[in-house]
Amino acid sequence: MRLFDIVPGNFFSILSSGNREIYYDAIMILHDSFQTELNIRLDDFRSALIAHLEDQAFELEEDDMVEGSLTPNMKATIILTKLIKTGWVEKEYLDSSFIEILTPKSYAIPIMKLLSEIGDNSLREYNSLVFSTFSALQLAAKPENYEQMYEAVLAAKSNTEQLNEMLRTFYHSIRGFLRDLVEQHDVNELLKNHFGEFMELSDRIYHPIKTMDSFYRYQNPIQSILSGIYANDAMLDAMRKRAMSIKKHSDQEEADREIFSAIDYILDAYRNLGSIINEIDRKKSIYTKSTSEKIRYLTSADQTIKSKLAELLKAFANADDSGKDNIADMLGRNIEVNRQEVFDTTALYHKNIRSKRVDREPIEIVKDESLDGMAEEYLLAQIKNGFPLKRIRAFVDGLFTEGLVSVSASDIHIKSDNDFILLMLAVIRQHDVGMGYNIDVSEKRIDRNGYLIPEMTITRKKAANNVE
Repeated sequence: MRLFDIVPGNFFSILSSGNREIYYDAIMILHDSFQTELNIRLDDFRSALIAHLEDQAFELEEDDMVEGSLTPNMKATIILTKLIKTGWVEKEYLDSSFIEILTPKSYAIPIMKLLSEIGDNSLREYNSLVFSTFSALQLAAKPENYEQMYEAVLAAKSNTEQLNEMLRTFYHSIRGFLRDLVEQHDVNELLKNHFGEFMELSDRIYHPIKTMDSFYRYQNPIQSILSGIYANDAMLDAMRKRAMSIKKHSDQEEADREIFSAIDYILDAYRNLGSIINEIDRKKSIYTKSTSEKIRYLTSADQTIKSKLAELLKAFANADDSGKDNIADMLGRNIEVNRQEVFDTTALYHKNIRSKRVDREPIEIVKDESLDGMAEEYLLAQIKNGFPLKRIRAFVDGLFTEGLVSVSASDIHIKSDNDFILLMLAVIRQHDVGMGYNIDVSEKRIDRNGYLIPEMTITRKKAANNVE
C-alpha cells in the first residue's frame, strides 16, 4: 500500500507553509497532550495554543477566512481548523456528553513522535541491545520456556533492527564530521566538535557495543541459539502454536514464514554487523587522525603579521588586474602601507651599541618589615570586601534547596572560582557569629567540575542568628 493511500494528499502542507514553525509547535502541543491525556479536550488544546501564540507572528494564507482583527483566539481557531482539514486530528464529542475532544489520526501519531525526536537534540541512550537479545533467547531456549521463544525471537528482531540503525547512523555521522573538518579552520571549533559532539556520540552509542554490551562476546551464542531452532521440532511446534494464538495465523505455513523470516533476518544482520563495526573503526581512526593533524597544523602554522602579509603579496602577484585592484583597495582600507624609496643605515633598524660589562658591588635590597603587615591587611581587606559574611551565608543557604537540612559534598555544584572561594570561606568562617550551619570535613577528596574539595557534610543549625 502506498503512503498517500493512507494519509491525505495535503497532510504535510502545513509543514511547508509560511507558518510552518507555528504549525510544528501546535503539533508538538498536540503530541504532549496525547502523551498525558487519554481524551484531549478541545478547550484545553485551544488554551495552550493561545498562550503560545500571544507573541508569535502569523501570516494569513489564501484559504484562511478571517473576519475582524487577527487575535490570538482567531489564530488558534485557524490552526485548529487547518489541523482538521489536513487530516491530523478529528473533532468529536466525549461519550454521553457535549464536551468536544480531539482525536489524533492513527497515522499521525507515529509522525508526531518522529517530528518530536527530530526536534529534540538530545542523544538517545543506548540500551544493551545485544545482551538483551542474548538473555531473552537463552532464557526461552530452556525446555520449560519453549512457548516463550516466539516472543523472544520477535524481541530479538526488534533489538537487532535498532542496533543496525544505530550503527549505520553513527557511521554516517562520522562521515559528516569528516566533511565538516574540511571547512573548519578554528582550533577551538575543532576541539569543541571532537571532544564535545563526537565524543558524546561515541561514548553513548559506540563505546557500550565495544565494552559492556560487546557485540563480539554475544554474537556466536546468539547465532548458535537461533540456528538450533531449526533442528528442534518441539521448540518449533511450541512457537507455531504461540504465533497462531497471538497473531491468529490461518495455518502453520503462515506462522512458519513469520518465524523463519525473523530468524533469518537476525542471523543475516549479525553476519553483517561485524563488517559494519570494522568499517566504523576504520572511519573513526581516520577522523581522529585527521582531526589531530589539522589541530597540529593550525597551532604550528605561522600566524604572525609577517606571514599574513606574505600570503597577501603572493595572492597579489598571482592575481589578474581586477584581482590586484581588489587586493590593493583592501590593503588601502585596512593597512597603512608606505613606499620606501631610499634605504640607508637607519631606515630598517638601529644598530646595536655594545657596552662593556663592569663588575660592581650588587645593590643591597633593604627590606622594610612594616610593609609586610600593610600587605597582609590590604589582602584581607580585599577578600572581606569581595566576599563578605552576607555573601557567604547566601551561598550556603542556596545549597539547602527544597527544605533540606543537610548537604553532602557530592550535592554541591561548583560553577566558577567564586563558588570555590565561597565554599572555602564557608568552611573557615563556620564558627563566626551569625553563621547558621556546621560543617564536618573528612580527609577524603572528591572532584566537582574540576575543583578538588574535601568530602564534607553541611548541616543547618536549628536556630541561626543571621548577623553579619
